[in-house]
Amino acid sequence: MSDLPERMSDAYGHVALPRFLSGAEFLRVMDQNGVSEALVCTAETCPDLGELSHTAARWPGRFRVAGLPTGSTPEERLASVRAQLAAGFFGIRIGEALVAQEPALLDAMGREGGVPLVVGSDGLGVAAPNLLEFLDRYPDALVLAPHFASGGTPGMFTRMPGIDRLFRHPRFAVIFSRHGMFRRSELIDWARSVLDRTGWERAMWGSEYPVALFRDESYASTARWIDGTGLNPTPEERLAYLDGNARRLIFSRPLRPAAPLDEKWSRLDLKSKAPVWLFPAGTIDLPEEVNRRLLEAYLALGGDATGAYREFVARTIAEAATRLEP
Repeated sequence: MSDLPERMSDAYGHVALPRFLSGAEFLRVMDQNGVSEALVCTAETCPDLGELSHTAARWPGRFRVAGLPTGSTPEERLASVRAQLAAGFFGIRIGEALVAQEPALLDAMGREGGVPLVVGSDGLGVAAPNLLEFLDRYPDALVLAPHFASGGTPGMFTRMPGIDRLFRHPRFAVIFSRHGMFRRSELIDWARSVLDRTGWERAMWGSEYPVALFRDESYASTARWIDGTGLNPTPEERLAYLDGNARRLIFSRPLRPAAPLDEKWSRLDLKSKAPVWLFPAGTIDLPEEVNRRLLEAYLALGGDATGAYREFVARTIAEAATRLEP
């Protein structure tokens, strides 16, 4: 099976400038791919919360947004989380180390109905005790784990019972994103062990667009990844994975109306400086401003519908080379 449904819901994409996309650009990509709603966030490499706030306010029926704990002290990060949730943000993308070191951030989310999107490594083992406590303390709380819950090996569930309990919790859900970052055979083994605990009702698809382009994937290929893996969802399970689960867990969740977020919380001065690494990481490293110009040109031509981003970048380099002096 490879045909995609007419309606899908994307549980994980990136909106922030200049590294990723604007809300308007992401919306055009959604419309080109039959995606009704998307949960979008940013990362420490581009803490542009202003574009996320604008996106939430302009298209409340199409987007949910997740911010970042911005600031240089625990007090500043806590204040930023509270401000974002008050401005109608759905949740906060947070690293497992901060979950462990600053549990007040989880408490703020629990009290305000915000959802943590937790990223890290090895099945989030560092954060598992705090996340379980969070879920037990707040009966309406939900935890989302993008990037296949940050990957791992099936044996971890036996060696680390806390991870097993977390993945079996009925309000812990895993977003299958960052597909091309992992070794395929190892990822399928890990995904199978995850599904043994979450079932298909707590697993959902996320494109991680436009970062998917940087790994030579397309928007549609991330959705089709599930086909041919041997994970064998039924047609009903596959539709839930691509659409229904995100609509139920994310887009049906009560949310405050969006309000403008004070620009002081977009702490671009604290951004983690890193090149945009392409095809795969380390093959080509570009300043993000250069990649932004390439990405804008690629999208203006029609994006994925015109061919792979890799081909576009190679063609652009080849054309530029013809203008070089020998």
